[in-house]
This record gives sequence, structure tokens and C-alpha cells, in this order.
Amino acid sequence: MNKELLVSNQVDVNKALEFWGDMESYNANLKEYFNSLLSKLNELNGYKVNKDVNNYAILAHSMKSEAKYFGFMKEADVFLAHELKGKEGNLDYINEHFDDLKKTILRINSLLSEYFGVSKEKFNILAVDDSQIVLNFISESIKDKYNVIKAFNGLEAIKKLEEYNVYAILLDLNMPSANGFEVLNYLKEHGLIDRIPVVIITGDDTVETINKAFSFPILDVLNKPFTPENMQRILDSIASFYERKAKEII
Repeated sequence: MNKELLVSNQVDVNKALEFWGDMESYNANLKEYFNSLLSKLNELNGYKVNKDVNNYAILAHSMKSEAKYFGFMKEADVFLAHELKGKEGNLDYINEHFDDLKKTILRINSLLSEYFGVSKEKFNILAVDDSQIVLNFISESIKDKYNVIKAFNGLEAIKKLEEYNVYAILLDLNMPSANGFEVLNYLKEHGLIDRIPVVIITGDDTVETINKAFSFPILDVLNKPFTPENMQRILDSIASFYERKAKEII
């Protein structure tokens, strides 16, 4: 991670270090901030669409403060303007200038993607299964287009979710040390279930299991054994999920 990259993009890192104390603490918390940016953009958009100016102003205030903590001073001014207009109940301003706010968030996200070395060409897909054979098959099928992060059980999956920006999850259900349903509950409890597309990969195709899986807002179910063609269909569905999300934000 190159501090000069941030400084050259007018991030006041030295000012931020007065708060965080050292680069280690700064980077650890900056990574969490980075991981939350797009979900907060989506949340702001939801408040705008629902004309919920009170919660819009509260979130804009939080984003203003966070931006300052990390040295994004100019960006903080954008969030401040939206905070104040939200407190005034000025929906006309919010609607008219939301695109500027969106571009500000995406600019921060792009800069931090480069700072943390997140691939611009490959997204992370978390594959969770207690079978090494299944994980290897998934990896070989999609490694040209995606970074595959492997987890052999639910507990490992949850740790990976805390460490990485995850584009999608391929999730087995029957595993030791926290099964797939426990991972789904974790995603739900942490507000991730609607943000990250989840595809269930399972050999259990009983009606009870499938219905229980679809009680969560999962994207699809892929029955084992599956083929590269099946995988491509799933990848297309994941891409469509993000296309729909992008239209919601716009």
C-alpha cells in the first residue's frame, strides 16, 4: 500500500493520522470503510427514493465524519451539503445533486481499490464447500475471470467475508463447523444478504431443503454435480444481479 497514492490524490493522510495514530490503525479502519462504501451508496439511494430525508441526513452526516477521519476533506464537503439539505427536507436539491454524491463515492471507492490492490479486472468469488474436489472444479472453471477464495466450512466462510470484498458466494449447505444456513443467517444479520448474490451449491435437492434455502433471498440453486455450462449460467445471473442494482442506484 502506497501512502503517496493517497496524498497525490489530495487525501490528507497526515491529518488523519492525528486521529488514528499510525498507518497500521489507519489502514485497518480504512479497509472497513472501503468495504462499506457501495452499500452506503445503495442505502442513501433507498432513502432518497422513499423520501426519507431524516435518515438520509443521518447517513450523510456519518459519511461526512468518516471521510474527514480518513483525510477525504473535499469529499466530506459533498456529504456535508447533502446532510444539511436533508435536515432542511430539500428533496429537490438531493435529487438534483445525487449524481454528484454518487460520483464522489465511486471516486473514493476506485482510489481505495487501487490503494488496497483490489483487481480491477477480477472480482472475488467466495466458494464454500467441504469438498476439495468441488472447490477445485469451481476454481478451474472460473479462474480466468474471477479470483476464487476458498472456504471449507461456514466458519471459514465468515472469516473470509470479514477479510475480503466479495462479489458473489457459491455456498454449500451441509458442512461441518457452521453449515450453509448458518452462513445465510450471518449474511442476514449483518445486512449482506441483499447486497451479495448467493448461489446454493448442493447435492440435497429435497423439497424441504430447497424451500428452506429460498426462504432467504438467494439468487439460485445449483445442484451437484454441475458442469462448466452450469457455472456460466450462474455467472450470467450474478452479472444480471449487479446490472439491476446499478439501475436501482441510478
